Amino acid sequence: MVPLFQEEDHQQRALIGLMVDKLREHLNRHLPRLGKKKIDVLVVNYVAKLLELVRHMLETVWLKYGLGPHVLSFKQQGSPAEWAVFHMMSRILEATKGLCLPLPPGYHTLLSVLGVRCLPRHTFLQYVDHGLLQLTEPFVSRLMTDLDNSDDNEKLKFGIMKRLPESMEEKLLQLWDHPISSACISRKYVQGLLERHAKRKDSVFLEREKSCFQPEFLPLTCLAKILSHMESKALNPFEEQENVDARFVEETALKQTLILLGFEQK
Repeated sequence: MVPLFQEEDHQQRALIGLMVDKLREHLNRHLPRLGKKKIDVLVVNYVAKLLELVRHMLETVWLKYGLGPHVLSFKQQGSPAEWAVFHMMSRILEATKGLCLPLPPGYHTLLSVLGVRCLPRHTFLQYVDHGLLQLTEPFVSRLMTDLDNSDDNEKLKFGIMKRLPESMEEKLLQLWDHPISSACISRKYVQGLLERHAKRKDSVFLEREKSCFQPEFLPLTCLAKILSHMESKALNPFEEQENVDARFVEETALKQTLILLGFEQK
């Protein structure tokens, strides 16, 4: 039995819906004598048979190479048999894309699991970048929990997290027990607090960060933006005056700071 993951594949669901609509429209136009009910049954059965055909091909290949549930583990390298199955599944994916045919739910997740086991890490990420493999939520969840935080695994996890959509990244960061994920979660929490503060005070607009992996200290950035915004609005009391001793102003400000910190008496 092929261990396909039970998951919501919105892309495949949309493709199936489009195929059903177009085929129903075509049959209603050219074979109206069949009747709408019979056409609906015919269309649904046709799409179901396509999905069964892909499942049957997978099961045939699976049985031929004698694969079992152990292929779902990320902790071991793939065998030659797994590589052959990965190659076959990649060809099926290529063919279905060319023909705009649907795939059963879990297909992309299983293919990505085999990809991690069979491909070098940098090659796996290249496959992802070129759209040959998809980073589904079940796949990333399993990878984050199964792999330890060795140097190679950290690089893989980091590369995967950078390629995730922001909504999925925020959710899956919770599964990675690592200082990077902790820092990202903390940064996003602080960002939310500062954004709410900025909206309440109507002081400064904070640009939303594209990724939490950017090397920027958000609280300091926010403070700098707030001060810059306040400075631009503040009136300069010395604007109309001449012969202002800037050094005196600096020394006075420094003295007041030392007094507030308790290092000097008034």
